[in-house]
Amino acid sequence: MKNGRLMLAASEVDSDMLYASGFRAPDPFVWFECGDGQQGIVLSTLEYGRGLNEARKDVKVLSLDTFFAEDDNDRSMEKLLPALARKFNIGSFETPRNFPLYYADVLRGEGVEVRACSGAFFTKRRYKSQLEVDYITEGLRAAEAAEERVVEILSEAGIAPDHTLIWRGGALTSETLRYEIDLVFMKYGARADSTIVACGRHGAEPHNIGSGVIFAHLPIVVDIFPRISATGYWGDVTRTYVKGIVPNIVRRAYDAVKEARDEAKKMIAPGVRACDVHFRARDIMLEYGFENGADENGNYGFIHGLGHGVGLDIHELPRLNASSTEPLQAGEVVTVEPGLYYPQWGGIRLEDMVVVTDNGCRCINSIDTFLEIT
Repeated sequence: MKNGRLMLAASEVDSDMLYASGFRAPDPFVWFECGDGQQGIVLSTLEYGRGLNEARKDVKVLSLDTFFAEDDNDRSMEKLLPALARKFNIGSFETPRNFPLYYADVLRGEGVEVRACSGAFFTKRRYKSQLEVDYITEGLRAAEAAEERVVEILSEAGIAPDHTLIWRGGALTSETLRYEIDLVFMKYGARADSTIVACGRHGAEPHNIGSGVIFAHLPIVVDIFPRISATGYWGDVTRTYVKGIVPNIVRRAYDAVKEARDEAKKMIAPGVRACDVHFRARDIMLEYGFENGADENGNYGFIHGLGHGVGLDIHELPRLNASSTEPLQAGEVVTVEPGLYYPQWGGIRLEDMVVVTDNGCRCINSIDTFLEIT
């Protein structure tokens, strides 16, 4: 009996399935790998023809009909999975950790061992090919074009006596800016959920998407991370702006975050531990006097990891945080995004993306970094 690997998921929402099969589908289907390295997917008659044309060339596309007699009307997943194991003489399957428990129990009931992978199901996903870097860069360009649209609007906006921003005759809001960002995405064949346009105190909560009126003289965190629909790869960029007069505390925090980002990028190279890059960025911001802590309003200071991998998931390996002791390696694509967050005045975050190369890293961003918009 062979040892195999097995996934059951919809590739439109499961990045491992999309990575393995190259086939995009809204409904769950089966991917398997035999002990001899043969890979295959099993598709319904509805999807079989499309799968033949679109799946990865090293993946064998099988029709559901392959596993059943012509007069067999029960072609459910409960019947398919044991039939697959029998056909390829597989006695045990390794699965991702999100494999459905119900179907694992079905296989176990048929005498097939099922065990979940202890870590990443495809460890090589963290090392990007040049084609994947190109796909990620395409997502980043969509994000940067949206950032530039935000800057255009903030530049055009006026300041009312109560410090609210006015654009095209009405109050400028986070919702308006997200709408304009989405319009940019349409030109790039991209989409995004939870785009962050967070002004003032909203920006002090890193994943608060922001809501309501945008104000002058306060920092506006704009974190844009679209996914290109055709490829499934993401881009990710963050900039922080102030329309009007920049308070001294905000300018000093901005300078600290910018230096932390830029010095961290200089440090990234193969063999460097990810946690050491995180700690260097943290120390720079501490040297500027921005302490980390907690009070009745929550945590403040540098309250998240320095960055993360990007690919078919917006957050994937490797992580650049305090617990990431593994060394960085060539081919990884990571964000570098230090931030400072204080409920009294808001947040600052600046994010670039880099590719780890053989002797350092290469930043793939194309837009400038600046704070003040007049």
